[in-house]
Amino acid sequence: MIITSRNGVTLPVSGASRTLTDLADVVVTGTATLLRAASVGRVFLSGTNTHASVAIRVGGATTSATRGQRVAAGAAFETTTQGAVYAASEGADVTTSLSEETN
Repeated sequence: MIITSRNGVTLPVSGASRTLTDLADVVVTGTATLLRAASVGRVFLSGTNTHASVAIRVGGATTSATRGQRVAAGAAFETTTQGAVYAASEGADVTTSLSEETN
């Protein structure tokens, strides 16, 4: 089986069945907000900052308005970590849309 990911990378998969799940939106506040709990079956977690002008930060449990990977307003992110993923807003509450691919 061959799977082409959203970013165009083609990956061979031997006997694995992957599932893409559209997740409920998460409202991100100014403190670390759990986007998704740890999962050993996660292949990737992707999300979009849907706010028109406020950036968010994405990372681990210590993520804050000044710590973590910055995701600009309207931008998307993707991570392959199997650990818990958090986000924090740099300003107003921000709705983040999410999807997850798992084995």
